[in-house]
Amino acid sequence: MPNSLSSSQKLELITLLEEKARRKKYNKIQSYFPDEGPLRRELYEKHMELFRAGKIHRERLFMAANRVGKTESGGGYEIALHLTGEYPKWWEGRRYDRPIKVLAAGDTGQSTKDIIQEKMLGGEWGSEEWGSALLPRRLITEKPISKAGISKAYESLKVKHVSGGFSEFKMRSYDQGRRIFQGFELDIFWPDEEVPLEVYEEGLIRTMTTQGMVIMTFTPLNGLTELVMSFMASMNDQEPI
Repeated sequence: MPNSLSSSQKLELITLLEEKARRKKYNKIQSYFPDEGPLRRELYEKHMELFRAGKIHRERLFMAANRVGKTESGGGYEIALHLTGEYPKWWEGRRYDRPIKVLAAGDTGQSTKDIIQEKMLGGEWGSEEWGSALLPRRLITEKPISKAGISKAYESLKVKHVSGGFSEFKMRSYDQGRRIFQGFELDIFWPDEEVPLEVYEEGLIRTMTTQGMVIMTFTPLNGLTELVMSFMASMNDQEPI
């Protein structure tokens, strides 16, 4: 019992508890989709289906209502696994055994910061919240490149991959148009929120030489756009993801 512990034992216990809390805070991704409990992964059928589909499909769309985990536990979770190479034992989707290049994008620079950056990184570099989101702090050891014009926003950073070397994670916005790609090849393009068709097509082209993939996560707030209709048409031949 704590009351029977000596001062040195109490200090050691406090230190151990603080370290446990620290590890939990900066390894948030390890708490996702557990085997058992109220958040066990068997309850997230659509998420599991999305992940499995990545093994055979280059293009995927997770289209659903707001607040159901599209960005964080859908696209963001999978992107974090690919960037780090630290896959859970149950993972049935595609795997990368090398560092990769990923570009994530939202509607505007501000929304990209507020949504994608926050869910992937937590707080700003050097703060207590840095590395408390999907990407563990221990794997982001270099200061990210800041984005011009938006306070505390970043446009790219390096993430340690389990195989050695660093994956590259870039963040852009649709209001930049096709310029967000700047002529580079990609392993993964992740548009969060519905993307203009011409930007989507350019992103798909950038993944062709790497045999990469596109993962879209959004709520269809704009109705039956050309992009949405193209995915719905493909559902005639297969089950929706």
